[in-house]
Amino acid sequence: MFSPAELDRLADAIVERLEARGFTSSTAHDGLVDVHGAAKLLGCSVPTVERWAKSGEIPSVKVGRLRRYDPKAIKSPNEKGGVDRA
Repeated sequence: MFSPAELDRLADAIVERLEARGFTSSTAHDGLVDVHGAAKLLGCSVPTVERWAKSGEIPSVKVGRLRRYDPKAIKSPNEKGGVDRA
């Protein structure tokens, strides 16, 4: 078990290493939305967003184990039921 002070030091060390490699919390999450936010923007269900992302119809990125979507890169569904790519 780690003490709270040890956990704080470990977290600080992880953040320092990530920043040294070009990853920061601001660059990793700036303006990205989760699957629920994407579904709301697109006016569809969460499973539909997941299916579109898996098939490549809409762009997405993985942040850890979670998938994120850039609202500027996805557009609303077209007349055929698909999505228009940005």
